[in-house]
Amino acid sequence: MNRFDKANAELEDRSWSTAEVHKRPPKASVVHSVRMPRDLTERLLVEAQRRGVTPSEVIRDLVDAGLSSAERSPTVRLVDVHRAIDSLTQKTA
Repeated sequence: MNRFDKANAELEDRSWSTAEVHKRPPKASVVHSVRMPRDLTERLLVEAQRRGVTPSEVIRDLVDAGLSSAERSPTVRLVDVHRAIDSLTQKTA
């Protein structure tokens, strides 16, 4: 009997009567690879240590806060500001 057969046999012998059924699957995690300068990474590690959490938790908190802030206030692209200024200066000239 190989290890897979053994594991299968152990699962079949197990009582599943007290198993907990999850109606909703857990939220999936997605990994994002980001390159950061060393000084920013060091600041991240210091902040994670200060909070007593992992760097991933700090990054999630900061991204969530940044996105929430962006959703509350309108964002204007710099190119649109330049275009508006150019348009106004052409009308006055």
